[in-house]
Amino acid sequence: MPVASGRSERINQLRGLAALAVVACHVGVSAYRDAPNVGGSPWPWLGLLLGFGYLGVPLFFVISGFCIHLPQARRLAAAGAAASPPIWRRFFVRRFWRLYPPYLAALAIAVALHLVASGSLPVPSSAVAAQALLVHTFHPATFDGVNPPAWSLAVEAQLYAVYPIAFWLIVRGGALRALAIVLGVTLTYRVVLNFDPMPSPLAGVAWEFFLARWFEWVLGAVIAEWAVGRLRLPSIVAQPWLTATVFGLGVLLEWHRWHYGLYTLLEPVYGVAFALLLCAVLRREHDVSVSAIGRYIAGVGLCSYSLYLLHRPIQLAFEPVARQVAAWPAVVEHGLPSSLLIMAASTPIVLWASRLFYRYCEAPFIARAERARGAVAPGFDSRRTRV
Repeated sequence: MPVASGRSERINQLRGLAALAVVACHVGVSAYRDAPNVGGSPWPWLGLLLGFGYLGVPLFFVISGFCIHLPQARRLAAAGAAASPPIWRRFFVRRFWRLYPPYLAALAIAVALHLVASGSLPVPSSAVAAQALLVHTFHPATFDGVNPPAWSLAVEAQLYAVYPIAFWLIVRGGALRALAIVLGVTLTYRVVLNFDPMPSPLAGVAWEFFLARWFEWVLGAVIAEWAVGRLRLPSIVAQPWLTATVFGLGVLLEWHRWHYGLYTLLEPVYGVAFALLLCAVLRREHDVSVSAIGRYIAGVGLCSYSLYLLHRPIQLAFEPVARQVAAWPAVVEHGLPSSLLIMAASTPIVLWASRLFYRYCEAPFIARAERARGAVAPGFDSRRTRV
């Protein structure tokens, strides 16, 4: 099933859903754990439901693998064995300009918001420096930094670094064989970690090294091979019921994740579910009937990187206010869910700020990244480019 380009309304919708899920998850973290109402927050079931928003991260990994490999897959489909190898230096330069300057700008905003909201930083300057260099995930003392969700961006950078290996495996042995090799590496790594071979301070962060998430990312690359016609998959992979079944298996594993080492399988299973979801969505790529909600979510997806960068620092700036309001006598007396309401009310501000950040910070560097690829194509519109 050929896909014309990486500027896909359907892919942007998936990005938008993933970003909104992560935002909702962190609303729940603030309202139910970091700034809860005195005496506990109401509706525990809502806190549990919001917690599932963390699944936006594995969905992002699958989408990333798809979008990064899609241009190369199209090139291989067009040229076949005659295709020249990618110019990796150009690839990494383009990734740098596309992602790193906005990342540093968002980090500076996070530092400023912490200083305004609480008068100090929650971590030492060395942790801020580690986060700026994208090496903060290697030690628990620096893992969260001033912008906790940035751990996944550090893992993403590691996945970019090993993309040439994944590409070589796909070209030499085919997409499915490459996926099988990566699955073997990922499961071996996760099974070994399950036996706690690491020193206790490093045991937790080792689960967020790229080897633990490589399978999810390469799944997206394999779907790109299918999307351009270089790989044939049975039609069942695009059936929504299969996506729902595998996703349900992942939810079932949630309740037993600490039994029998089943945590080793949890994220790979969710990765398969989201890869199947991606197949189902791509099957509808040429369906022009998009609802108003779908267009709005696609718009959120367009600036999803900005939203991911900014949402948590803004939420953290609201937490001191939420703690103060939660202690008001009227709030305590009437059991008002003030923390939940305040954190939810921050979401429109988060969305507005991310659109501004996208327009004035991210979009110019998208154009700069395109110039790193070569001459900007006629009609290039940085507002629509998301690869």
